Amino acid sequence: MQKPVRHLAALCAPLCAAALALGTTATRAGEQAERAVAAVRQLVARGEVPPGTMLRLRVKQGNTVSFLGRDYELQKDWEKQTGIPIDASVMPQLDSLEIIRRSPEIDVTIARNHEYPDLFAHGLIEDLTPLLQRFGFTLADDAEGGYLLQRHQALLGERVVAIPADFDVALLFVRRDLLEDPAQRSAFKARYGRELKPPRTWADYQRQVEFFHRPDQGFYGSAEPREKLTGWMYWLPRYLSATPGQLLFDDRMHPRIDSPAGVAATEHYIATLPFSPPQSLEDGKDYSYTLPFFIRGHAYATMLTVATAKISNRDDSAIKGRFMAVPMPGTQAGGRLVRRTQLIYGNNLVVPAAAPHKALGFLFAMWLTDPDNATRSVAANGIADPYRQASLRDERIRQLYTPQALDVLKAELPIVAPSGTGLPGDSEYLGALNENLWLAAAGKQTPKEAMAKTAREWEAITERHGRAQQIARWQAFKRLYPSE
Repeated sequence: MQKPVRHLAALCAPLCAAALALGTTATRAGEQAERAVAAVRQLVARGEVPPGTMLRLRVKQGNTVSFLGRDYELQKDWEKQTGIPIDASVMPQLDSLEIIRRSPEIDVTIARNHEYPDLFAHGLIEDLTPLLQRFGFTLADDAEGGYLLQRHQALLGERVVAIPADFDVALLFVRRDLLEDPAQRSAFKARYGRELKPPRTWADYQRQVEFFHRPDQGFYGSAEPREKLTGWMYWLPRYLSATPGQLLFDDRMHPRIDSPAGVAATEHYIATLPFSPPQSLEDGKDYSYTLPFFIRGHAYATMLTVATAKISNRDDSAIKGRFMAVPMPGTQAGGRLVRRTQLIYGNNLVVPAAAPHKALGFLFAMWLTDPDNATRSVAANGIADPYRQASLRDERIRQLYTPQALDVLKAELPIVAPSGTGLPGDSEYLGALNENLWLAAAGKQTPKEAMAKTAREWEAITERHGRAQQIARWQAFKRLYPSE
């Protein structure tokens, strides 16, 4: 009778370890940082961190302020409290896999949410669960100060592989002043026979994009990105909102996208393109190309992270005080409105498997993401967006992003889907989807052909990685999707 018991314990071990690492216990602001500093001092005292050790940190280009602080105040505090200097370097604003592979000297670095499966499958990042247990930390999700969606941002299956340090959920932004303008409201009602108000469905959104498109005045209906590398980020909210429980695969890992829901999502994705800036399909024309149209007052709508509110709220923005975040549109299905959004980019902290000082890198991640330090990091006005509950209430942060946008962000949390596919080979799955979306947008294949071709390519990717293994991973990942 002992064998089954031992076997059950072995099966439960990863789940139990992750459960211990994730928790709802509220953390006093500053406590997490204090405990991290105390642990570093113990490592030094025991000789596990030799004299002269430097913490080597690599972050995304343009984002050092989020991790080192305004005027390097976070770096100075860490160095003063621990005696460990930080050696910071930067990498491009791209996925991290190859950069981590080529950087064995880095102790802690950045990865996007959807990258975890490939990074872990290639043996490039650490399972942080043992370190959380060793030092007695949990990733709290309490309403007072916890991480906003720690399971979405930290877990790979039942392993904790990242410490949340950013929160990049896709939101829709529109011009509030145009929605409220009496002349625009009258003209819209005359044209469509309905009131002009924040869009609830994708059809509502499309009508507004068409209505406000005035290219002869240099004004575009939509400034959503449409280039090849990020297509999945703007297609998935459309697809996942087709019906309640809409997922990418069935329980045997057969794609569900070659379906009316997949075709309709692709049609919606393409439909905004005639009302977009002229180079939107060109390589490299991501949000760095489309977002300025919105900020400069040359577009009605855009879709991106909550950072859009921060940038649009700056004094040099042409639309300061004239924009608003709105709930992501959805689809009427079965008498209800189904809405979904998802994590897209994200700059979360991972410890490379080749890191010379893994424990030190982990403890820096816990120190930086303490509720107090997290708010200081976001308030530094870099790329990192609020990722802990305490930051959403902080008056500095609310004035930076606008209270209205942060309130919408918080209200959207129940409908946030996890990032990407959650599977080893994620870059292959998303790459195939992106390529076929781009071909459909360019008129080189129909939406139906795009979904059929993507489904065939996804089947081949699944077979290469092993269907049985992918099924098990998918079963774990799909538990992160919204249930309602």
